[in-house]
Amino acid sequence: MSITASVAAAAVAFVAMEGVSYASHRWIMHGAGMRWHRSHHAPPEGRWEANDLFPALFSLLGFGLFATAALTDSPLMYWVGGGVAAYGAVYLFVHEVYIHRRLPWPGRDRATLDHLRDAHRIHHLFGGEPYGMLLPVVPRALRERAAKRASGPSVRSRL
Repeated sequence: MSITASVAAAAVAFVAMEGVSYASHRWIMHGAGMRWHRSHHAPPEGRWEANDLFPALFSLLGFGLFATAALTDSPLMYWVGGGVAAYGAVYLFVHEVYIHRRLPWPGRDRATLDHLRDAHRIHHLFGGEPYGMLLPVVPRALRERAAKRASGPSVRSRL
């Protein structure tokens, strides 16, 4: 497998994970998994929340891809697993460190990341769209509705 094909496989997997993230957030976390996810939409009661079980479970996807790569000697699965793991790392940084400040962030705020924080704040305000994290699509009407509440308190103190 050429390095170009390998990097392309990792990049496609990384981008595809936004769709997986959207779908799992919308239909699992805000569906049957709401019992765990509700803790993420409530004021924090400690360092850990039931919602933290989701990333632990989702990491099994990446682990499974790496295990498949090792068991089948498949370079493709290795690179796909790398793309999935890279998405998980970026998601962890954006969501947990930058947006919710659950880990220390010594850096300065950045406009591109503030866009993601604003989109996530809208999700927390209204409990609906946007469900995506790295490419959130926020309808204009929802942005306008959120702007009217901009001066009010956040739904979640870490946001």
